[in-house]
Amino acid sequence: MSVQPSLGHLLGDWRWDPALSAVLVLAGGLYALGVIRLIRRSRSAWPYRRVICFAAGLLTIAIALQSGVDEIGDQELLSVHTAQHMLLVLLAPVLLLCGAPVRLALAAATRSTRKVLVAVLSTRLVGVLTRPLTGCVLFAAVMLATHSRLFFEAALDHPALHALEHAAYFWSGIVLLAPLIAADPLAHRPGPLARFGWLMAAMTAMAIPGALLTFADGVSYPFYLGPARALGRSALADEHLAGAIMWVGGGIAMFALAIALTFAAMLEEERRQLRRERYEPDSSEIAWRPGTARG
Repeated sequence: MSVQPSLGHLLGDWRWDPALSAVLVLAGGLYALGVIRLIRRSRSAWPYRRVICFAAGLLTIAIALQSGVDEIGDQELLSVHTAQHMLLVLLAPVLLLCGAPVRLALAAATRSTRKVLVAVLSTRLVGVLTRPLTGCVLFAAVMLATHSRLFFEAALDHPALHALEHAAYFWSGIVLLAPLIAADPLAHRPGPLARFGWLMAAMTAMAIPGALLTFADGVSYPFYLGPARALGRSALADEHLAGAIMWVGGGIAMFALAIALTFAAMLEEERRQLRRERYEPDSSEIAWRPGTARG
C-alpha cells in the first residue's frame, strides 16, 4: 500500500540547527533594524510588501532545512528531496531578493558604512557575479553536477557535502536572479527580453535532469530503494514524481517568473521614458548608482 507523507509530517517534526537558526534570526533582525533606522532617520516609509517578502524568504529556508521536509527528503522520498531543492533554489531567493536587502542597507546606513558598502558593490568580483551570464552558467553547472549519481548519493551519505549542496542551490539561485529581479541597485540590469531569455536558458538547464528522472527506466539513486520499499512505495514511481516536480513544476514557476519580470521591466522602462520626457530625475536609485558613492 502506497504511503504519502502528510502535510503535518512535512511541516512538523522540526529539528532546529543552532547555527542556521542563528543566521536566520540575525538576518531578520538586521533587516528589521534597517527598516526602523530608515524610518527614524529620514521618515521614509519602507514598503510593507518588501518586509513580508524578506520574512517569507527566511521562513522558506527554515521550512526547507529544519522541518520534516528535510528529514523525509533526506531519508525517505526523492520527490520530497526534490521539492526541498526547489524551495532553496527558486522560492527562497525570489522572496529574499524582492525584499531588496541591499537597497535597504544603503538607504539606512550611516555615511561611513554606506561608503564601505558602495566600495564592496563596486568591486570587480561583485561586478562579475551580478552579470546575468555568470548567474546562468553557475545555475546550470550546479543543477547538472549535483544530479549526477556519484555526487547525489555522496551528498546523502556525507553531511558536510550535503550542506554544501544546499548552499550551492541557494546561492546559485541568488546569483542567477539578483540582476533579473533587479530590486537592488546593481550594475547590470538587463532589459525585458534579456530577462526572459536568461530565465528560459536557466529553465532548460533545470529541465534536463528533471526530464531524465521523469523518463528513467530504472532507479537512478539506489539510496532510496530501501526507504521506498519500507513505505510501500515504488522507488521508480517516486523518482518519476521527483522529475516531474523539477521539470514541470520548476518549469512553470520559472516561466511565470519570466513573464512577471518581463512585464515589470517593460513598465520600468516606460516610467523611465516618461521621466526623461518630463526632465524628472530617476528617483528609483535612492541610495546608490553603479560607479558613484553618495555620502
